[in-house]
Amino acid sequence: MSARYVGGPFHGGVNPDDFIDQIDMRTPAGSGRYVLDRDEHDRPIYRWEPEVAVGEG
Repeated sequence: MSARYVGGPFHGGVNPDDFIDQIDMRTPAGSGRYVLDRDEHDRPIYRWEPEVAVGEG
């Protein structure tokens, strides 16, 4: 089964490998990670968690 990206640089895209727990990223569009989660229908999704710079959070 595939997992949809929610938020972040790949928002709206799909990853065919829904067995990966976390994907760390550094891109011109932002840094953070996609974390495997479940949506309101219990389907796997990758939810974006932006990286917070030191002193910002």
